Amino acid sequence: MSPEDKKEILRKSAILSNMSLIIIFLVYIILSSITFTIYSLIVMIAIIIINSMLFMHFKNIMRDQESDENIFQYITDDMSWRYVTYISIFFLIMLLAQGYIKLVDRYSYLILLNAFIIFIWAVSANNPMVTILIKKSKKLEDIFINNEAAQLSQEMGIKEPEIYVINTNDRIANAFEVNRRESYVFITSYLMNVLDYNELIGVLAHELSHIKLRHNQKTIFINFLFFIVMLNIISLAITSTNPIFFYTTPLLFLILLLFMGLVVPAIKRHNEVQADLNAVKYVNKDYLIDGLKRISEIDKIPENVMKSLSLDHPSTEKRIRLIENSKS
Repeated sequence: MSPEDKKEILRKSAILSNMSLIIIFLVYIILSSITFTIYSLIVMIAIIIINSMLFMHFKNIMRDQESDENIFQYITDDMSWRYVTYISIFFLIMLLAQGYIKLVDRYSYLILLNAFIIFIWAVSANNPMVTILIKKSKKLEDIFINNEAAQLSQEMGIKEPEIYVINTNDRIANAFEVNRRESYVFITSYLMNVLDYNELIGVLAHELSHIKLRHNQKTIFINFLFFIVMLNIISLAITSTNPIFFYTTPLLFLILLLFMGLVVPAIKRHNEVQADLNAVKYVNKDYLIDGLKRISEIDKIPENVMKSLSLDHPSTEKRIRLIENSKS
């Protein structure tokens, strides 16, 4: 199977799964707005069966391509089809509950809101962008850096992540880690070219520290918890018959915006500092300091803390000062 054929099959799979999600949502909206009958359940069950048949169709196509098991496995593990299944079952349960439980019918909008937030959280927690990033990257081939990464991972007590290099030509000097079921570290080709070996090790220790300290998972959880609480309160305030609660809605939205614009970046800046301080427990301070200086010179990171208040990273000057004052 040629690369073009693979892309075409994956494209059709993605289009059909996304169309299925839209159809399921529209069918549920229509069925939930009319009087509940046994026919409502029949229609929803029929939709679930059709989606299952579409999924099996793609699996059978891949099964016929015996020479390429990887593409078959991709289709099998494609989260978008799992979402189709989960959401179909959820809407089926919702129809049943709305038909027989008045309280569920009354607060169905709130249940759907929470389900939507949980769905978005589940998608972000699974980092669907990882697959795209891996396709656009190549595995790090430098045996010395890979050996150093393995050694640092062992010392930090974490599973060694896969390291990929993203081709960004002569721009974007950056490195970052992402977590799904497995951990990954991505380094831009430009960063690989401009940093020397020791500086790269310092940056790598910083990214591995994010994994060790579970910053990604903690940030996602905090965001999820705050959003689900605030959006529930806002929803109840909007639908409340009490004018006092209703008129607090703008204030609640303001709190939500402040959280997004100030608190979330502050948490990320804190995580960056903690990753720096953890990294220098395992590598020479100068490795990371020199790397930060070089990146700052290239990308012109703002040094003024007030100017970088809404950024995800503290000023380079502050980071270097904290590293120099740390006990390693």
